[in-house]
Amino acid sequence: MDRATPLENSWSLLVAVSAIPRIVGAFFLPNGFGDAYVYIRDIGTLSTKISTGTLRLTDLFGFWLPLYQLIAAIPNVFVRNGFYSGKLVSAVFGVGVCLFVYAVTFTLTNNRKAAVLIFLLIALNPLHIFYSASAMTDIPHAFFVLGALYFVLKKHWVIAAIFAALAGSTRVESWMFIGLIPLIQIVRERRVSIVAILIMLAPPLFWFYISWRATGDWLACFRQRQQYLDWLLMMNPAIARFSLMNVLRDGATLLVSSDIAVLIASFIAAWFVLLQFLKIHRQKLSEETQLILPPVVFFFAFFTLLLVAYLTHQQPIIFPRYGLILFTLGLPILAWTFLRVKKRNPLWVRTILIGIILICSFDASIQFAGAVSAINQYHAQRAAADYLRHHFDPNSNARIFCDDGTVRVLSGIPEEKFVTSSDVPRELGGFLSALKSKEVEYLVFVANQPTTPNRLFHDLEDGDYGQWFEHQFNTYTQFLPMEIWVYRFHAESVK
Repeated sequence: MDRATPLENSWSLLVAVSAIPRIVGAFFLPNGFGDAYVYIRDIGTLSTKISTGTLRLTDLFGFWLPLYQLIAAIPNVFVRNGFYSGKLVSAVFGVGVCLFVYAVTFTLTNNRKAAVLIFLLIALNPLHIFYSASAMTDIPHAFFVLGALYFVLKKHWVIAAIFAALAGSTRVESWMFIGLIPLIQIVRERRVSIVAILIMLAPPLFWFYISWRATGDWLACFRQRQQYLDWLLMMNPAIARFSLMNVLRDGATLLVSSDIAVLIASFIAAWFVLLQFLKIHRQKLSEETQLILPPVVFFFAFFTLLLVAYLTHQQPIIFPRYGLILFTLGLPILAWTFLRVKKRNPLWVRTILIGIILICSFDASIQFAGAVSAINQYHAQRAAADYLRHHFDPNSNARIFCDDGTVRVLSGIPEEKFVTSSDVPRELGGFLSALKSKEVEYLVFVANQPTTPNRLFHDLEDGDYGQWFEHQFNTYTQFLPMEIWVYRFHAESVK
């Protein structure tokens, strides 16, 4: 076994390997999800207020926690392009994630070769590169979580708490570290750090205060989220209940995005930890168990949270990016588990290694195909957005019906000029009357999406709806197809 200090003289190489695809991707890859464009809008708003000196505490309130947007808004004061500022900040955090994965793996295994190989698995992972180039919180949040894990392993509890607090200022799910990190400290040292707990309490208390100052309701953010969820389930009854197809689809998405080999290794490591707890009686946990305990706790905390949210319909769809945090936390566990099996059963090593390589290659190929599909879909959305920008007069009283958030943002047309399914009745007569009363001129129809137009008209391009809608433009992708149609609405045809 190659035991050595970390690559003191090669950090620049690690940075280069992880940074090149992510920085290049920030300029040339599309955002991975429509939410990114809302983050970009918020980044632009915050940077404008910072540069004009008008930023107030209540300006931080919104649908999401504000740390990532605020961090990206600071360089955007000088860059003045929220699109690229948001993507580049995420890319830099993506590089940091790769470095932390290397550091955590080396801490667990004290094996340079294993740490480098695990580093390469995440540095060259298609899904991680794709979302590192997206203006979203998934990668920055993972960076703070990995930082907390690394310093927990090093028993630097206050620094770990600072990273946990930063994670808790980025995404709500990291508030659970308030309980997890003291629990790990009790197991490892039989004590807790009061300072660390106070640091981790700061983000939720600060957020409650901001919510109260902005709305008069300290739980306003969570009420907004619940209202959005209720609307989403109402508009998409197919995901409001479990079905075999939905469960299979979501399960496959989680398996591929978190990586099957990583999941198997994490469950094996968890079984080892559980057995050690059952055996200790009055004895102290071994150093090996104490070392693997924090990654296992972190991994299964996020795994359990996602599973509970899915089963309770608080998260009715599993998107590929949800598995990234499990992939990130589980890679060091994969290295630890493999080396432990190698030590105990050396005859199995070749077979297990081949299996890991095949599984990781299979998952990466599916992720790559998904990224190509997302790029193709982006081009279709861009084409539809360009059509709207060139044909719609934003100075008129007219509006556009469009449920696709990416098309709306890419068009550059002000958000108040759009109408969505949440603004109109769900039955045909009320829908048409609402389009007329809201002076809708264009309707953007995305095939095979659970929206009101899809539910009412099923197939606009083949249906007998010419008295209401006139076809203007369409675009489509062939690989994992997406088809977008633009129609002009004839308001005078509605009585």
